[in-house]
Amino acid sequence: MNWTLVQLRAFVAVAELGTMSAAARALGYTPGAVSQHMATLRRVVGTDLLVAAGRGFTLTEAGRTLLERARAVIAAEEQAAEAVRGQDFGRVGAVTLGVFGSASVVAFAAAASRLTGSGVQAREIDVEHMPEAVLAGRIDVGIGIDYPAAPLAPQRGLRVKRVHSEEFSVVSPAGPAPTHEELAGSTWILPPSRSLQGRAVRFAIAGLGFAARETHIITDTSVALAMVRSGLGYTLGTPIMMALAPPGLQLVPGTQAGGRHIVVISREEQADRPDITAVTEVLTEVFASGAGIR
Repeated sequence: MNWTLVQLRAFVAVAELGTMSAAARALGYTPGAVSQHMATLRRVVGTDLLVAAGRGFTLTEAGRTLLERARAVIAAEEQAAEAVRGQDFGRVGAVTLGVFGSASVVAFAAAASRLTGSGVQAREIDVEHMPEAVLAGRIDVGIGIDYPAAPLAPQRGLRVKRVHSEEFSVVSPAGPAPTHEELAGSTWILPPSRSLQGRAVRFAIAGLGFAARETHIITDTSVALAMVRSGLGYTLGTPIMMALAPPGLQLVPGTQAGGRHIVVISREEQADRPDITAVTEVLTEVFASGAGIR
């Protein structure tokens, strides 16, 4: 298809920001220019990518399919531009490592300190899209999560290595542990049910013997933990997730239910590269040692 990087950037900006005017401000274009790029891209693709929703837009199925791939194309172009400008010259074996919130706190600093001279570069990636980011070549290695209750779909071309397992527990303000009745009757702060984490958390809560009152739907773990600290409800967490917790929170003893596996993801075709092997081995050691895990 004969689309351009300018059109793809405009599409990603509109998809992420919701309006033509917001995308124009972010890109330094006029709203008319963004509209023109979107109209041209729609003709190239041959189907609608966006539909009007109130004052903004939402993605169609075709738009959702294109979005992640457009991001990968843009990321690849940016990496190529960096290399041409010389930013990567002389850094033989540089590995881009995909991290997410709690993994970046717990693992990256410890891993980077053991990989001095190897040129490991962190890239923050939505953890639920980590496998796709590795497959698309946006990153070389990704730290991901696999939930036994909502497992990752197997994808050809990926190697997935489990490096750590941990259980969910109820997170509450420090002090006397809440009773079962208090937990069942309280408000809860949960990730969206459509996400893998959201499904796994709901299975875990069911294992505690009650249905949570889903009052606050929050994706960001650090925000959810801050809300618990403010007394707005309970959530589930793990020792690694607690690396993002503000002071004054606890994992409630005796409320373990469900769990998750931390995995290291790489492409099969590159998994035996010495630098990627070294990163994978160091990450395995870091998680096995419990460095930074509460």
